[in-house]
Amino acid sequence: MNQVNERVMISLCPDPVIGVDGEGIVQIFNPAAEKLLGYSAEEVIGSLSITSMYPDLKSAQRVKRLLYSDLHGAFGSVEGYEASLITAAGKTVPVRLSAALVDEEKGTSIGFFHDLTERFNLEQQLHKLSITDELTGLYNQRHFYKVLARELNRAKRYKHDLSLICFDLDGFKQVNDQMGHLEGDRILKTVGKLLHDTLRLSDVGVRYGGDEFMIILPDTGIDDAVKTAERLRILFNKQSLSSPGRDNALECSVSMSLGVTETNGTEKPDQVVKRADLAMYQAKSSGGNQSVLVKQHMGDVVSMASL
Repeated sequence: MNQVNERVMISLCPDPVIGVDGEGIVQIFNPAAEKLLGYSAEEVIGSLSITSMYPDLKSAQRVKRLLYSDLHGAFGSVEGYEASLITAAGKTVPVRLSAALVDEEKGTSIGFFHDLTERFNLEQQLHKLSITDELTGLYNQRHFYKVLARELNRAKRYKHDLSLICFDLDGFKQVNDQMGHLEGDRILKTVGKLLHDTLRLSDVGVRYGGDEFMIILPDTGIDDAVKTAERLRILFNKQSLSSPGRDNALECSVSMSLGVTETNGTEKPDQVVKRADLAMYQAKSSGGNQSVLVKQHMGDVVSMASL
């Protein structure tokens, strides 16, 4: 095959193709590479080093080392190596690289880069779906325990405060029974939006199951956690059409019973959850629409009057 035909095939290749000389200076840069990376062939061929297209020098050096080894394919080749390239605009693009030495003595090589952006986006979407409650947009129970275990370790290691709020909705069953699940879903969505709008970025809101919710509050002592619980309760009562005392035609009233506890990170996740759950049931059995706290290593339960 002559050089003209080779150039035509490279130019028609749907994947970016970049060839470099022994110094790493770009000598081949096809239209697909122009489209992906935002450079024109004229501005890179013969002048730009391939290293400037990687996130850092070490990343470029690693690819070169792989070419001269059999760690990711036979000697003189790299097969299906996942890396990242940096576009002219500074955007990071995930790629799968297959490359080969064209001339070992001169060090010239050619690489084919397959854009993995679509695959990565799909993987991220699937991951988000796997850890998120579809109705409320909050995290689900499975993700909750992963985050709680991580935050417990962090609290123990750095001696930071960590608090947990557990709450459920008073009167929610009556809503579903008397007004239907669509109205119940609307209330759950209201809770999800309330948590999204109110919590800090570092806090983690979770739909634990049914009408029960959890909130992980890193770097937060119990006094501040109680303030957060009360703020949520009051805001919910203001925003919800079914709040107690609201003048409306709804047949049921819904409020929050919240349990709050703290930990120094030395406990197992289930121990902290059980204590927060106990406080929540204490709030509910005391009439609901209030917050109750339980302190770690203390048997007393401290009730807070509804505000």
